[in-house]
Amino acid sequence: MQSMILPMTNCSSLVFIYTMKKNKLTWDIGWASALMFFVSSAVFAQGTTIDLHTYRFLEKARHIGDNINKGDFAAIEREFDSDLQKQLPYSKLKPLLENLVQGAGKIKHMGIPKLKWKDVGVIPVEFDSGVLDLRLDLDSADDKIAGFYFQLHVDELPVPDKNTTPLSLPFAGQWAVMWGGDTRELNPHHDILSQKLAIDFNVLQGFGKSHDSLGRRNEDYFAFGKEILAPASGKVVEAIEGVHDNVPFFPNQYSSLGNCVIIRHSKYEFSVLAHLKKGSVKVRSGDTVKQGQIIGLCGNSGNSSEPQLEYFLMNTDKIENATGIKIFFDDIMVKRKLVEKEEKLYSPVRDDVVKNED
Repeated sequence: MQSMILPMTNCSSLVFIYTMKKNKLTWDIGWASALMFFVSSAVFAQGTTIDLHTYRFLEKARHIGDNINKGDFAAIEREFDSDLQKQLPYSKLKPLLENLVQGAGKIKHMGIPKLKWKDVGVIPVEFDSGVLDLRLDLDSADDKIAGFYFQLHVDELPVPDKNTTPLSLPFAGQWAVMWGGDTRELNPHHDILSQKLAIDFNVLQGFGKSHDSLGRRNEDYFAFGKEILAPASGKVVEAIEGVHDNVPFFPNQYSSLGNCVIIRHSKYEFSVLAHLKKGSVKVRSGDTVKQGQIIGLCGNSGNSSEPQLEYFLMNTDKIENATGIKIFFDDIMVKRKLVEKEEKLYSPVRDDVVKNED
């Protein structure tokens, strides 16, 4: 594969941010300098393979780039969905893009899109004076642009194939794997880059039930209030507290992780333990924790429909820039299809029942 490395520049590159968030339009202006490892457009002519999900972002980004260089900003505005057209009409878009071109110059190359979610992609864009990241939110129904902004470029980080830190299951007793695995069929987190290898754990009793009675209260659920443990020793880099627990079946779309703890184990390995119970988080940012230490209680906060634990590993503590890492636990007992056996190094998948080895 041919590639080129751009030199570090001391450019002043105009950055603008303009998108819909919680039905409010936000924008910002800043300045950036960037160093970027870039794949030139010639690579695509030589048969580089990208999947259809990535290609839709690449084509949209190329269309935007061509029209920025031509000064045809109206053509870009016509690609917006109806909501974004109302919030960012041509009269507002035109001066923003004119300022962008004045500060950054012409677009020279588009990099390979990186999908953050199914309908959200980030494309590194080389301008005359440096590199910015173009974030696109596309409507899944018709590929219209629902969010559109340039932001400071973030360099790619190494992504380990799997954890090198020895991990234990982050709870005591036997829990079921509700979602987990490498495919969309096994794991609905698959399209979220930072959480693509996340595992959802729950406590089931009887004939696979997660709750008593009708399950209308969090207290009806067997997992609610159970102790959540640090899967390995490390330093707490984030502890989110104060998010209300949801009424079952009514997830909080505005706080994805809810109450959570993020632990740094090594330079590129960070554990995230999410959906914890409000008021239960026992650690704070900067604390050092040991493997097996209680860090909170299982809850139903954030984007969660019932009490559960979501656990995932990522390669940075900045979740918006993170990529998920495949999780392997040391020395656990795994029950699958009524057969239980000891596994020395195992990555759980949906329908497994797991517990730490005694």
